[in-house]
Amino acid sequence: MIENSWIAVVNTNAGGGRVAKEWPVLSNMLKGRGLKCEEVFTTHRYHAVELVIYALKRGFRNFISVGGDGTLHEIVNGIFYQKEVPVDEVTVAVLPAGSANDWTRMYRIPNDYEKAVSAIIEGRTVLQDIARIEYSQAGVKNSRYMVNVAGVGLDANICYRCNISKNKGRAGELAYVKAAFRALVGRTCNPTKVVVDGRSFFSGPMFSIAFGVGKYSGGGMQQVPDAVADDGLVNVMVARRVLKLKFLILIGQLFKGTIYNFKEISHTTASRVSVISRNPDRVEIDGEVVGTTPMTLEVMPRALRVVVGREYR
Repeated sequence: MIENSWIAVVNTNAGGGRVAKEWPVLSNMLKGRGLKCEEVFTTHRYHAVELVIYALKRGFRNFISVGGDGTLHEIVNGIFYQKEVPVDEVTVAVLPAGSANDWTRMYRIPNDYEKAVSAIIEGRTVLQDIARIEYSQAGVKNSRYMVNVAGVGLDANICYRCNISKNKGRAGELAYVKAAFRALVGRTCNPTKVVVDGRSFFSGPMFSIAFGVGKYSGGGMQQVPDAVADDGLVNVMVARRVLKLKFLILIGQLFKGTIYNFKEISHTTASRVSVISRNPDRVEIDGEVVGTTPMTLEVMPRALRVVVGREYR
């Protein structure tokens, strides 16, 4: 094991390519604060998974995610995919450099790089829940690990369109609004059954579903505003059939954290969730569209140690 050393996994495409320009300054900032830090760079999708597994074999146990929520998602999956190193030996920190930074929003990690570096130096950590999700990918069962929020239906369709925009170099709030509008226009309800902890929770036309150990997604939206990251439960939100015009109103409530006030919304908490739909529906995990329903989710309580901001309580 390499004691007290960090390895920064840097996504130079994050933030619309901003990280590629800013990393030299960031690197000097880390080293100038006395942090022993090696750096590796992603060159393609899911590359961070490979880099993390290799770094663990080399003896690294402390990781800095330099990018957005997608970069963090890949790092976490690299940690949990491998089985040689106990996960309780690993710590993850984040320098928020993506277009949304929803995970760091939850933990009160500042977007200001100097303050975010200070959070790493101070080393305040907590253990958070992780969820293991199984889904269908081209008819084959596959699995991923969720560190923040996942979704089915409209939620996943928005992520799908957002990712297309990102691949074309368009990111930010305007790109998200456009993606949400296009996904909304094309969305039809899908007959779906949701089972939580062995009991039927919902059965009927489904517009959108969200699951969260974290509460923020989509650049500050709160689909699961009551989510607690270390209670051993995932918060579940189901939006039933809803008029599309009314859903435009709901979007405003998402940013206020008051979506549960609407009669079309059902919510609960659970340690295990299953979703079965009449027609395959897209599934997204931490903003990454990975496959389709049917899917199952199981919470792994307090499974990962993460660095948090000074103001997080």
